[in-house]
Amino acid sequence: MSALYATTLNTFKEMGWLYREIPEHSVIEADFEAHHAKIPLHVQVFGDTHIISVVSSATLQVPASHRLPVCELLMRTNKDLNLGNFELEWESGQVMFRTTNVFPPNRHDARIIASLVHSAVAEMDRLTPFLGEIIHTPKGELLLLKVADLMKREDLLPPVPDAS
Repeated sequence: MSALYATTLNTFKEMGWLYREIPEHSVIEADFEAHHAKIPLHVQVFGDTHIISVVSSATLQVPASHRLPVCELLMRTNKDLNLGNFELEWESGQVMFRTTNVFPPNRHDARIIASLVHSAVAEMDRLTPFLGEIIHTPKGELLLLKVADLMKREDLLPPVPDAS
């Protein structure tokens, strides 16, 4: 077991997150209850190169007929992100958010790992209602859908947490 994988496991334990381990691949999987959806998460550690990749997935599948407006949504969203990016697996219609970090040798910071997990879950949760609006638009009405206008809808965003 690499030191980075051990730190990642310890981070999940310290945060109290339930997870499934796939040790032969240095992978941790988990499901997070977020505001809009249950978010599946896949964390893979590449110990030799000190890289961690955190991927959250949408539970909604994008039908082939709706992939172009979803791609526009992802492209417009990615433009404003500081960390990570959204992807669409074209053949399956699976939407994912991926963020990766390269650590210096023997300097694996649990706070960074926890932040990557939080970001992946939060970003997917934030995107889910917009994705749902597109997916549930009837095929014949897709030409009328303006993704840029859809993205301005604040009623689809999760509430801002209390600062208290």
